[in-house]
Amino acid sequence: MHGWCLQRRNACTESSLQDQGEPVSADRLQAKSFPVNPNMVASALVLGASRGIGRQVALTLARAGYQVGVAAKTVQDSPKLPGTIHTVSNEITSGGGHALPISCNVRNPEEINNAVSTCIREFGGLDFAVYNAGAILWEKVIDTPLKRFDLMMDVNVRGAYVMLQAVLPHMLERKAGRILLVAPPIYSRFFKGKTPYAVTKVGMTVLVHGLARELENTGVSISALWPATTIESHVTTVKGVPPAYFRKADVFADACLAIGQEPTERLNGQALIDEDYLRSLGMTDFSRYQCEPGTEPPRIMPRHFPSLRVQEEDQVTIPDSKL
Repeated sequence: MHGWCLQRRNACTESSLQDQGEPVSADRLQAKSFPVNPNMVASALVLGASRGIGRQVALTLARAGYQVGVAAKTVQDSPKLPGTIHTVSNEITSGGGHALPISCNVRNPEEINNAVSTCIREFGGLDFAVYNAGAILWEKVIDTPLKRFDLMMDVNVRGAYVMLQAVLPHMLERKAGRILLVAPPIYSRFFKGKTPYAVTKVGMTVLVHGLARELENTGVSISALWPATTIESHVTTVKGVPPAYFRKADVFADACLAIGQEPTERLNGQALIDEDYLRSLGMTDFSRYQCEPGTEPPRIMPRHFPSLRVQEEDQVTIPDSKL
């Protein structure tokens, strides 16, 4: 397997895909390797990897040469909820990749800590941590029971927070690492009709923006990533959504891979959109991601997002105050 360069290896002197001035294909994203120690294969942990986006992220990282910790709650397949950590791991190993299935209920901090420590122990380190686990209910405040709100808070915000606290000591000690949370840019329309859910997802984005400041010049960076269109999943299948309305999960996974192999800290604190980020690298043809050949699905995300910065961004009005 190819090793993939992250900052800790100091062997990466090649410029990013964007800087080369060439159109970028998804195949090139996976074929671009760097001159690294062959005994130091990059490693990743994907939390929420049993199906959908998480499954595809794990597969894409493995094809790129990563050793992958495949972590999720589902360990037994069922007709109503297909996909487990074992089925995904088998897909990876049957293709020649290296996968480690890890049972992990993200509502249990001990299980997240175990997933992280297991990857570090088995892989010899952890280069890339992806938090894809999620709970969802798109309802108004009055129609969202507290129990469901607590579930979303636990899985979305609290689980991500626990993962961060688990991976940071290791990455900071090594002065290298990439962290990705599946969370959206912050904008007002996202709150409409699903405020309880939005509270939890935006909370993840606040973690990205805030932690990024703490990580400046450490060699470790954190980013958020969100899809531009609806993505093919178990839900789209069950709901009978026409294929013309969504893309394959590969588009999100390819963006995830590019973020993980970014050798600089330029993405630290950024909330990115998969298509927009891939376009920024030079990709122009997205037809391979179409679920209905010849039909581009409608974009569900805005083209532009508001800045959260204020003129007084770095102004301190009261000494030792965090206002």
